[in-house]
Amino acid sequence: MQDRKPIIIGSRGSDLALWQARFVQQELALAGYRSEISIIKTQGDIVQHLSLEKLEGKGFFTKEIEEALLAGTIDIAVHSHKDLPTAQTPGLCIAGVSYREDPSELLLIRKDKTNACLPYHLPEGATVGTSSARRFVQLMRERPDIKCIDIRGNVPTRIQKLRDGLYDAILIAYAGVHRLNLQLDDLTVIKIDPKQFIPAPAQGVLAYQSREDDAEMRAIIQQFHHDDVAESIQVERRVMQLFNGGCHMPLGVYCEKQGAIWHAWAVRSIDRDGEVSRLYMQHDAPGYLADAIYARLQHKQHQEVLICSTQVPDIVFEQCASSGISVTRQSFIDITPYPINQQAIDADWVFFTSKHGVKHFFEQQPLLHKQVRFGAYSEDTAAALAIYQQVDFIGNGDFQQTAKDFQKVATGSTVLFAGAVNPHTGFAEAVSEFATTGHLTVYNNTLLPAQAPTADIIVFSSPMQAEGFLIENNILPQQRLVAIGKTTRDYLSSRGFTQVILPYQPSFRAVADLLCGL
Repeated sequence: MQDRKPIIIGSRGSDLALWQARFVQQELALAGYRSEISIIKTQGDIVQHLSLEKLEGKGFFTKEIEEALLAGTIDIAVHSHKDLPTAQTPGLCIAGVSYREDPSELLLIRKDKTNACLPYHLPEGATVGTSSARRFVQLMRERPDIKCIDIRGNVPTRIQKLRDGLYDAILIAYAGVHRLNLQLDDLTVIKIDPKQFIPAPAQGVLAYQSREDDAEMRAIIQQFHHDDVAESIQVERRVMQLFNGGCHMPLGVYCEKQGAIWHAWAVRSIDRDGEVSRLYMQHDAPGYLADAIYARLQHKQHQEVLICSTQVPDIVFEQCASSGISVTRQSFIDITPYPINQQAIDADWVFFTSKHGVKHFFEQQPLLHKQVRFGAYSEDTAAALAIYQQVDFIGNGDFQQTAKDFQKVATGSTVLFAGAVNPHTGFAEAVSEFATTGHLTVYNNTLLPAQAPTADIIVFSSPMQAEGFLIENNILPQQRLVAIGKTTRDYLSSRGFTQVILPYQPSFRAVADLLCGL
């Protein structure tokens, strides 16, 4: 191995591209091979005055590097996998892929422009820098008041443009910032879950490209290839291939394996101004997922859904409508405020497990001491809380995990749970093992039995909603049942309904994704 001439690695010249090339050098060195880096400028590097979608064709960050590989002046091309067209250049192949860095997006906001009470902590009318159509359609879907402005340049350049005040915020991939170990203490940093803000196919993965006829190089690369990563991104890139898309298409796909099941999230719009479609699907065969996602995003479903809840966000109706799903909302619980008589709140934490608790707590204008912190059991509850106060803790809606995470910040403190007259006590009991707990009743809930409209799918938001529904209504064999959380699923199971579907997390956002993928 030591007698072999150095392997030439082709790379772009940005800081991040050179990090990637040096990472490959390290992998080669561990396998016993010497290497050198050859820097190659691409069209995407040279043309900086146009947005990505205005550049001609596909592969504008890869074409020149591929040409050097075909000419034999380099031996390996290293790319950000998301930059590669899905159609492989004749004579070349992807010989291996790297580990996957966290594929999340980072929203970086100037601290003087941060508003923690609004979604994504962006102020009204904020200017956000991004040249990605995929990021544009997802952000505008939830914050239509903001203005997205094109931004070009490498990762440090974009961040400096933010610091210089050209934008209120920018959206970039977490992977690049993390790999370059950039310091962001002067900015508000929000890492967005890839299930919420869906990344580009293969985001966070490096592709190692070689000549197809270079068997020796392909064998070398296989020594540091990650087969598990390749399986996941194959689903993502197959969807992009079916839509004949490049990195300028408003398309995001994210796939991960949990146990024996593959889970995938997808978002797509025809263009920046088109209708945005989102969905979530799961299957035990990854080869099935990509084609199923493509088919579902192409064709509307025409299903009737009943959501048993007092409050359903507008975005659920909008998202389901884009997939042809008609949603009706009906509550089987009567919610009324329970007076707290201006009671002074003397606790380190006030914790909410439902949106009703938030609403009826703050509408009564309780007396709060300045140091009180606020916690929410789930994303939906946190969204309601953010209207009134900064949210200091957000659980994931899973009983055990939320208690475990809360323990890290609340051990030894006093925690007041604001909620219903007869609350579910399991989570509070778990918290009582590491904190002093109390309960403040802020609302009453009583059953409100009623006849429900016919629906193909019924979504239950709580055990009590399910109980109220079942008093007056029968569930038909062909109807599918969805429970927003495990507690509700367990209640339905106790009533004999064992085929209940759970969304990937207990939130209305996840329910909408699930409904669009069923």
